[in-house]
Amino acid sequence: MIKLRSVFQEYIWGGTKIRDELNKDTGELPRIAESWEVSTHPAGRSIVASGPYEGITLNEYFDKVGWQAAGTYANKNHQLPILIKYIDAKENLSIQVHPNDKYARKHEGDNGKNEMWFVLGAEEGAFIYLGFKQDVTKEEVKRRIHDNTLEEVLNRVEVKPNEAYYIPAGTVHAIGAGCLICEVQQTSNVTYRIYDYGRVDANGKGRELHIKKALDVLNYKRTQIAELKRRDTMSMEQYFGGMFGRNGKCTLLKYEAEGDLTILLPVSHLTFALVLDGSGTLYAGDGEETFQKGETWMMHGRATRVKGKCKVLFVAI
Repeated sequence: MIKLRSVFQEYIWGGTKIRDELNKDTGELPRIAESWEVSTHPAGRSIVASGPYEGITLNEYFDKVGWQAAGTYANKNHQLPILIKYIDAKENLSIQVHPNDKYARKHEGDNGKNEMWFVLGAEEGAFIYLGFKQDVTKEEVKRRIHDNTLEEVLNRVEVKPNEAYYIPAGTVHAIGAGCLICEVQQTSNVTYRIYDYGRVDANGKGRELHIKKALDVLNYKRTQIAELKRRDTMSMEQYFGGMFGRNGKCTLLKYEAEGDLTILLPVSHLTFALVLDGSGTLYAGDGEETFQKGETWMMHGRATRVKGKCKVLFVAI
């Protein structure tokens, strides 16, 4: 079992919940938009925080132990197929879309991006935008961007803690203010911003938009929310399997209880444990480690047992 150290990303819409509610040491940074918990992407690589490899990046760790330990995709591409992050939206995120693998590799030299949001916290009235509520055309979307009426044709979905949403590449989306989310996504940092509410930075400059590319990759069909939403009905529930297609399966299990439970995960190369609340003890193979809120741990394909009063999200690849 290896504890990982986060990489923080500071954007203008971020807040303080990653520090205040997830017990992260964010140093002198006034606001944190994202905390990358598991990442081998060049834009931010997780750090090994325990054991004999302490202090090196996750990429350097797999360079030493062999990328085959993380599966076929990792062995071929020298990166994990997934990136896991926390997102604190103090303000609305931009309305955006991600390309699929084919488009992203051709135009960006990066992967496409399917992603999943697991809602950790939601203030009263917190919402997400998820897809179009009716069929639209490229010409209509282009006009609405110019007229500032794009929001009128988007699904506005109020969210609650313990809900999960799948956002396939091509789906227009945005996280609204007041949401604290754990995102599991393909390893990619490609985002095409369509609309940013007219915001400017400290220098009075607006963020770059990527309208032409966004129009190339958007799915203009009506989005059926019921097909993308998963509501938590059990203390432990599988949300998505095979969400990354040929990049490999990704399974999520949530444990929330007081007691002792052996987690029966599918056959996997790696399992990541994100401690959302509480504390306890984690067992994998003949190893044993205590954990607390805000920590992220990595285990190499072993039966995993957790004990304590806690809430832990397990991600297996």
